[in-house]
Amino acid sequence: MKKLNISISTLLVLFSAATLADINIVDTKNGSWVTVSKNGVAEENALVTTPKLYQLNQAFNTNDNGRVFIPLSLNSSRSIQYKAVTSNGEEFLRIAYHGVSKR
Repeated sequence: MKKLNISISTLLVLFSAATLADINIVDTKNGSWVTVSKNGVAEENALVTTPKLYQLNQAFNTNDNGRVFIPLSLNSSRSIQYKAVTSNGEEFLRIAYHGVSKR
């Protein structure tokens, strides 16, 4: 019974990971590069927003490589929630840390 539960759990994790979109976020000094893909294929024209960052009240569309740059002007380091909506209406969330270096 224990082996069956482990097998079922493993299959569920693998199946759910294979069907979800991947939102990759790379932190830079002036913002973040966000890449949206699904099953390894870039999602063109996905709408990317930062819903809980009220200073940046804009939406950005990904290019044909599934990438978009989101400019961030923050005074302090914090975690930022990113929301991506694909062209067929699927929504995905990711939280990433954005660091600010004081010079």
